[in-house]
Amino acid sequence: IIPNGVFLEELEPLPKPGAFRAAHQQVGDHPFVLFLSRLQYKKGLDHLANAFALAAGKLDRAHLVVAGPDEGEQAGFQRRIEAAGLTDRVHLVGPLYERRKIEALVDATCFCLPSRQEGFSVAITEALACGVPVVVTEACHFPEVGQVGAGRVVPLDDEAIAAALVEVMSDQALGAQMGRQGRALIAERFTWQRIAKRTIEAYERVVQPSALS
Repeated sequence: IIPNGVFLEELEPLPKPGAFRAAHQQVGDHPFVLFLSRLQYKKGLDHLANAFALAAGKLDRAHLVVAGPDEGEQAGFQRRIEAAGLTDRVHLVGPLYERRKIEALVDATCFCLPSRQEGFSVAITEALACGVPVVVTEACHFPEVGQVGAGRVVPLDDEAIAAALVEVMSDQALGAQMGRQGRALIAERFTWQRIAKRTIEAYERVVQPSALS
């Protein structure tokens, strides 16, 4: 299977840290988990709300930023956060595009996508390219994250997601190491240049020389 990729040239040079925080002062200097995707059922916002509620007691300074267009799940997510008493630590900032999206990734302490199903997640790929450690579910189909130590791949389970968030958010050195591993992973395997090379090689294996004569 040949994956999709990213153009690192579209991301680099990365924005200097602090631009997103300056535009969203409610986040302050708190470490934060970033969810950046459409707010729809398959993206697992209900699991994210429950997991953050479980993790919040162990991460007393951590906030959660949810970015993306609402596709039916925002109200339910907000109800769960209100019931958990965490409205002051959770911020819905709407959709973010282009450099604003990259600014959010650069400032994030951890990226989390607890999806029920993904084909190929560009959001995860961009988070890794920005050097952000990630917590994703097995249903995201991005096993490379676990293989190279760029984050944690967990079951679609509230407690498992919460435990991974606590681990990543509690250890600054571990998070930095994961971020470096993620950037290296994308540079080595997931740029469009690499994808193009793999695609050409696949065609060359299939097409026999006799067919070209």
